[in-house]
Amino acid sequence: MAEEKKVRILSLDGGGIRGVIPATVVAYIESEIQKVKGENARIADYFDMIVGTSTGGLLTGFYLKPNQDPTPGGPSTDYKAEDALKLYKDRGYDIFNKSKKKAYAIRQLVNATKYDPTVLEEILRSHFRVKDENGGERDMMMHELLLPCTVTTYNMNDRKSLFLRSVDKDREDGPREFKVWEALRSTSAAPTYFPPAAIHNYAAKATEKTTLYNLDGGVFANNPTMCAYAEARNMTFPHRGINTPPSANQMLILSIGTGGGNFALDGYQKASKWGVISWAKSIPNIMMDGSIDTTNYQMRQIYTTLNEIHHDSYLRVDVQPDDRGYAADMADASPENIKQLELAGQKTVEYYKEHLDHFIKRLLDEED
Repeated sequence: MAEEKKVRILSLDGGGIRGVIPATVVAYIESEIQKVKGENARIADYFDMIVGTSTGGLLTGFYLKPNQDPTPGGPSTDYKAEDALKLYKDRGYDIFNKSKKKAYAIRQLVNATKYDPTVLEEILRSHFRVKDENGGERDMMMHELLLPCTVTTYNMNDRKSLFLRSVDKDREDGPREFKVWEALRSTSAAPTYFPPAAIHNYAAKATEKTTLYNLDGGVFANNPTMCAYAEARNMTFPHRGINTPPSANQMLILSIGTGGGNFALDGYQKASKWGVISWAKSIPNIMMDGSIDTTNYQMRQIYTTLNEIHHDSYLRVDVQPDDRGYAADMADASPENIKQLELAGQKTVEYYKEHLDHFIKRLLDEED
């Protein structure tokens, strides 16, 4: 009797320009797959769902944009994993360092946002365009992404977490449809870094037309792996022969971090006497990094309760503490720091190489 197929899930942490790290890891995975399957193989061909937060959400979009000029036997997506990494390296400085606002103290009391989102928005809009029926171009919609995916965000209207999915177009409780670039802008709207994102539900039959004002999903799930697990538990994957929501032993999950926990907490011994400004500087990092290890602990607990044959079906990959030679600021996209981040990604691949190679083999063995 053939072994039951598993749902293959990729989860990508948030972390600003530290997205270079998971981009480096995924580029390695794709390159190893290509050695076996040919140069047109793409990471999207070997996963069934991708979930990302913030910078991980941006990567999700790039990995899943379908090829706009498909040919028989050609690549399934517009971008290679290496293209996403190159984008961070080529445009990271423009998104962050070059877009930094002048830090006048009086202005910061009125508007604490450090970066102008114009460049980020232009990049996202230009990369997520598709051909329309009249031969022109239009913004790509979430349901047009290649695989089921979710990006996390926090909705200020309702003051609760919001999951922007590619499979929400036909929801029974009211359809939701978002432009890809707006969803990605939404998941990356880190407090004090970028202003909240204003996005809209474009579903034709949407009953709620209110503009949604959203923050970075990292405020509640900077490591979205548990979200990915929960999402999969509410879906079916008929193409994998899984016609009921899968349990943990039917999932193969790869979770990739961005080397968080590297930020400075200067003078934390006197935190009881901190003023508003000191807390404001520290809270975003504390909030966005605080849940990362907790989520990994929860996932490990789930998988260690399963039969031993399933223990290697969950793999968490993140930068080792001694390899975190990059800047603490997750918005430092200087050429020097980009090099350090790419080096950290390469060291992470080296550290986990045996586990990653085993996981890649599992992905290939699970191929339809």
